[in-house]
Amino acid sequence: ALREIGVAVFGPSKEAAQLEGSKDFAKQFMVKYGIPTAKYQTFTEEAPALDYVNAEYDAGRAVVEKADGLAAGKGVIVAENRQQALDAVKECFGGAFGSAGARVVIEELLEGEEASILSLTDGKTIIPLASSQDHKRLLDGDMGPNTGGMGAYSPAPVVTDELMAAVKEQVLDRFLAGVKAE
Repeated sequence: ALREIGVAVFGPSKEAAQLEGSKDFAKQFMVKYGIPTAKYQTFTEEAPALDYVNAEYDAGRAVVEKADGLAAGKGVIVAENRQQALDAVKECFGGAFGSAGARVVIEELLEGEEASILSLTDGKTIIPLASSQDHKRLLDGDMGPNTGGMGAYSPAPVVTDELMAAVKEQVLDRFLAGVKAE
């Protein structure tokens, strides 16, 4: 609305904000533009989501449940076993995350270190900022529930020059191509 009346604004458009505001929208965007992401499915009903969780665990694959919308850092549940995963689905569809949980993204659990590469873009150029790494779990030793972040540091030692080159090619450049296309 501010842009429409000529006010200069720094930040995403309403359309671009969906990349942060909807996990399903972000996953679809990543798949469409070849950006590496965990295998996933999105559900709007509890029963098929429970069936999917059981099928994944039957195949020996653990999952993570994510309320589609913004949930104040509380909408991602990293289940440690099948029962926790099933309970997480019920929690999402049971209203624990309000309207953010009306749609649920269930994706494969990827293990390893996580790093963030925030970047600035005007839709034509993309400039990565320094890497960072935050602590997601509530308690020491990666124990306790997932949170929106319990502190962070920068730069992230896991992001080597070689990894940053791969991120630029496989994530940032593909992301920018998608932004330009849409």
